[in-house]
Amino acid sequence: MTTKRSVVGAIALIALTAVVTTGAMPASAGENRKQDSANQLVGSWEVVVDRPPPLSDLRSLQTFTRDGSSVENANGGTALRGPSHGAWEHVEGRLYASTIVFFRFNPQTGAYLGTQKINRTLRLSTDGDTFTGIGVSTLFDPAGNVIVSGLRAPEAGVRIRVERIPDQP
Repeated sequence: MTTKRSVVGAIALIALTAVVTTGAMPASAGENRKQDSANQLVGSWEVVVDRPPPLSDLRSLQTFTRDGSSVENANGGTALRGPSHGAWEHVEGRLYASTIVFFRFNPQTGAYLGTQKINRTLRLSTDGDTFTGIGVSTLFDPAGNVIVSGLRAPEAGVRIRVERIPDQP
């Protein structure tokens, strides 16, 4: 009987460990669920990138998906660049890493100039509604050769939330 109880206990422990490590359940019962949901990058964001002079600030809309993908579109104009595609991951605590890539174009001719890759570190606020970060850009020519590397710019994001229309069902 003791052996059977030990086997059942071991199986239960393995199952519980699997549930906790896959994120299906908090690691401890005392964790605040609201706090956990506030530490989520998943969602859509309005972001301002503070680019160095002579460039003006860049505004973008960014979406981070549950599967670790991201998409972004910026107000730089479609003549200059395409939308970005990328990936993100949780580093630790409220710290996230993200890499995005987009195509660059000559605004006068529309000719393809290459790509730009931006590696970013983002820190989510305690309430989960804002983030701050730093992006480091690398520009590549059409053959994939580095043209410029190490361009840094701070950024700040605000989560896009549903705003219900008053007096509507």
